[in-house]
Amino acid sequence: MPFWSVHIEGQVQGVGFRPHVSRIAQAKGLGGKVFNTSKGVTVEVYCSKLDLDEFLEELQSKLSPLAVISNLQIEQISNIGDITKDFQILPSQEGESKSANVSPDFGICMSCQSELLNPKSRRYQYPFISCTQCGPRYSILRGIPYDRHRSSMGNFGMCSSCMDEYHDEHDRRFHSQTNSCPDCPINLRIFPETDPTISKPIDFVDHAVTIIQSGGILAVKGTGGFLLLTDATNSDAVKLLRKRKQRPRKPLALMVHDENMLSDFFTVSHEEIELLRSAARPIVLCKPKEYTSLHGTQAWVAPGLSLLGVCLPADPLMFLISRKVGKPIIATSGNLHLSPLQFKDQEAIQNLLGIADAVIYHNREIHFPQDDSVLRIAENSQQKIILRRSRGLAPTFWNKVRIKTELPILALGADLKATFALWDVYNVYVSQYLGNLDSFDTQERYLDTLTKFLDLTGIQPQQILMDKHPLYHSRRFAGNFPHVNVTEVPHHEAHFAALLWEYAALDADEPILGVIWDGLGFGNDAALWGSEFFVFNSGEFERVCSFDYFDYILGDKMSIEPRLSALVLYYHTGEPLDFLKEKYSTTEWVLYTKMLDKGGHAQTNSMGRIFDAVSSILELCDFNTYEGEAAMLLEQLARNYFDANGHAATQSYFMDSIVKDKISGADLISQIIKDKSNGLDSGLIAAKFHLTLVHIISQVIQNTSCRKIGFSGGVFQNALLVDLLQQYLGDDYQLLFHEQLSPNDENISLGQMAWYHIKNRSQNLKIKSYVLGDSR
Repeated sequence: MPFWSVHIEGQVQGVGFRPHVSRIAQAKGLGGKVFNTSKGVTVEVYCSKLDLDEFLEELQSKLSPLAVISNLQIEQISNIGDITKDFQILPSQEGESKSANVSPDFGICMSCQSELLNPKSRRYQYPFISCTQCGPRYSILRGIPYDRHRSSMGNFGMCSSCMDEYHDEHDRRFHSQTNSCPDCPINLRIFPETDPTISKPIDFVDHAVTIIQSGGILAVKGTGGFLLLTDATNSDAVKLLRKRKQRPRKPLALMVHDENMLSDFFTVSHEEIELLRSAARPIVLCKPKEYTSLHGTQAWVAPGLSLLGVCLPADPLMFLISRKVGKPIIATSGNLHLSPLQFKDQEAIQNLLGIADAVIYHNREIHFPQDDSVLRIAENSQQKIILRRSRGLAPTFWNKVRIKTELPILALGADLKATFALWDVYNVYVSQYLGNLDSFDTQERYLDTLTKFLDLTGIQPQQILMDKHPLYHSRRFAGNFPHVNVTEVPHHEAHFAALLWEYAALDADEPILGVIWDGLGFGNDAALWGSEFFVFNSGEFERVCSFDYFDYILGDKMSIEPRLSALVLYYHTGEPLDFLKEKYSTTEWVLYTKMLDKGGHAQTNSMGRIFDAVSSILELCDFNTYEGEAAMLLEQLARNYFDANGHAATQSYFMDSIVKDKISGADLISQIIKDKSNGLDSGLIAAKFHLTLVHIISQVIQNTSCRKIGFSGGVFQNALLVDLLQQYLGDDYQLLFHEQLSPNDENISLGQMAWYHIKNRSQNLKIKSYVLGDSR
């Protein structure tokens, strides 16, 4: 009888996979063992080839919803050691290579929710209940393979009852590494300690509810960091939170207790419900119902927007609090203005107590802090759009095709929506969203996360990839790896390459058109690109079309003040500027117009700035109080028009124009201002603008004869634009949108690795690399 070794890779640690293997093997009477390794899970079993095939077929067909098998290798071995008829789960085996996939954090499962509310359960109202199918994973992980002692749970011993569950193969906590209960608890604490009677877990929950229901603000430690909670139906409480957090208009996320409350307050599609109840427990943009208790506060929760971000509780503490509050609550990131998420207890007390009236925390440490993930579903096409990929989604990335790298690679990503990516042999990791690197605190968080992740995986990068922009902060991080090759990657080609990797199209045998529209990125001619069309063919990226350049003045001030984009673009029309004069003080007007007359400015063709210009012209937004505000308000205005009037009367501004290799943004702005001056409805103008963009893309497609069209860049977070593209082009072409990653700059790190792979395997390799010395 042969002996087999089966090595399995994928999301197979921290998801109850070994117990799953053991149960099937014992049911079939097979002898052997299963254990975690630094690369995944190894199963050794003594049986015939026929029995092995049946065993593996059942193993894969009955996987838990959380488990994913990405690779399976079978080897017949002769050195079998002691043969046993029993099947055992053995302790994990560490190796030099730590290439196992890292499981993300999982939201509280239905079984644990039921147990949490069952008075007969010994975990009744215990706010850290978990099992093999839910609870923290990545956020508490300190080492690979995944075991209790290599996580923050290593600080907590198990009581005899928990230990019995851990060793009982029929228990759903069989080999659950996060197991605990009131007899071996994770302990809650509160600051300030104003009430000495607060001792039991439910006391903390009741106190939290009292603060929220009385209009106060509470900071609570969640799975990935601290959240700020307050009553979403109380306008005064929401206003107070905005004032204390210095967040005047940026939308705030809501939490509802369960799907019944969700349906009471929101109209949600099947796809939106599936996302909300998924193990990732993301925030999803949903449409609130009219005439609910939220109606009076919606203008304060998300000013000017018709969709609200909403989530279900991700962990049992939030589950208990939201249930007892009994109505929607604000659940927004616990951070200082322009600083990253707070996750350390004492720092949170020091920094958040000025915003919150009290801080509730616990003694389970967070090792990898993460913001909530944010997604939306395009209303008509039901296309999923990831706005922020973080808790519950990171750091896993699933390759459709296994691609091997000979050298461990680190890609440093971009500065906005910063992420890093690592590639070692076949395994690819893309970090959680890490924020905007303009902030020193965020730079420190980025480096801390990178250092811990390299330690976690044992990866020692031998190739560094970074953006071509000479002023990006992320470039400096390459200096932390002295004597390692460094390669610059073009920003927009990285966007396109990330999409190609997602669709396993790096070796495509047909040309693919990439529409890459964003705020800006450093172009190959040193201009700031942002409205690009590339054709990818035979490993090469050819820029075939773009919008004309216009002046980029006053640096980042232009991205903050949409009125500047309107001024610059209209200036390039050569027409009188009086239409825009009222947006400026006399001093500003003289200064800015003289500046434009003088010339010699940096050049850009940023689609993000074109959106800003239109938003300003239509009196929607002259000053962004948060990134993307002007564009979001413009999308909202156009969506409202289409919903009320349909598409029949709406035409492209370029209907009679022939698009070649250059498109005039100034001409587009001139026509929009003409319509505005003639009193045309602003909603119609916004709708025409969106249709014009679709028309331009359609014309470029016809010029290239491509059948597959890919879309990347932050502009394609616009769900209306995605819907229009699907409506007008989806029947005739295969449209490629990001599925695992956000279209924004979060995907740049993966795209840098994809670009490098494309260039590195080319016979005509032309990659400029150099080695940095130690800059530390």
